[in-house]
This record gives sequence, C-alpha cells and structure tokens, in this order.
Amino acid sequence: MINEINITEYLKTRSENDILVDLRSKEMFDKGTIPGAVNIPAEDVKELYKLPKDKTICLFCHIGELSGEFAELLSDSGYNVLNLVGGYREYLRAIL
Repeated sequence: MINEINITEYLKTRSENDILVDLRSKEMFDKGTIPGAVNIPAEDVKELYKLPKDKTICLFCHIGELSGEFAELLSDSGYNVLNLVGGYREYLRAIL
C-alpha cells in the first residue's frame, strides 16, 4: 500500500531530512518545481534506488499517477516513500 499525502499536509509536516523528488523531465523541472526538490526524471529510474533508505522520500510528477507507480516500486524495496497526490499541478493550485 502506498502512503499518499496532499501538498498542504506535506508542506506543513515536511522535514529537512525528507528528499523531495520531481520525476518530470529536466525541461519541465527547469521551468519550475516545488522548492527543495531534486530532479530524477522517470527515465532514470535506476537513480531512485541510489537514494538512502533511512530518509523519507516524497515523489511527485505532473499529476501524481506516475509517481504513485514509482512510489509502489520503492516501497516494495524497503523505502519509506510518499506519493504527492495531484503532483506539481496540485502544488501550483495551492500556491496561487
């Protein structure tokens, strides 16, 4: 089962030890992202498995679907992972 969180709750409870990962392309990331996010594009999925297992990893994509799939893969591999519901689109709605 995947742990999901909405942007409002994530921003309230976010820890400095969390790793926020933007799975969108580098081009999309360069146009804008959630502050503090690192970019690991979905096509570089192997890079996700290099992240430390002792940190909470919060994944997001444009609308939250792809990140949900990747969150399940990481969770199955022993990672503490969250999927940001609604993705970057929901973040934009929250800050406007």
